[in-house]
Amino acid sequence: MTETIDHFFIPLDQVQVSLVAAVLHQAAEDCRAVDTPEILADDRTVVTLGRMATRWAAIAEREEHCDVVNIHGERLYNVSLTLEGWYQVRAALSEYAARLTRTPGNPPTARENHRRATHALLLVDRITEVTSG
Repeated sequence: MTETIDHFFIPLDQVQVSLVAAVLHQAAEDCRAVDTPEILADDRTVVTLGRMATRWAAIAEREEHCDVVNIHGERLYNVSLTLEGWYQVRAALSEYAARLTRTPGNPPTARENHRRATHALLLVDRITEVTSG
């Protein structure tokens, strides 16, 4: 994929922001993601899983890296990422949904996993719609 300077803004609610932050945090832990010393800390052209997890934690916990607006009493986080950044979010959410549907469990757990997977995949669809033009 070629580099682009285009950013896509997607408004997300608190539940969606928390979901993305948690999924990226877990994905970064699973692959033991760390920043590489040869990449400057302020170089925003490089997207890494560790950086994405840190960025989304800041969005969820401190409302950084986004614009927060109130619309009809609901707080929305207008998040701006490059196409590559949104691709990484989609990939992590898709993997999360796939993992949930493969996890065996008793009927209440299976239903809850299905609900969570559906929520993640609906967000993947929304991101795809916005970023595909």
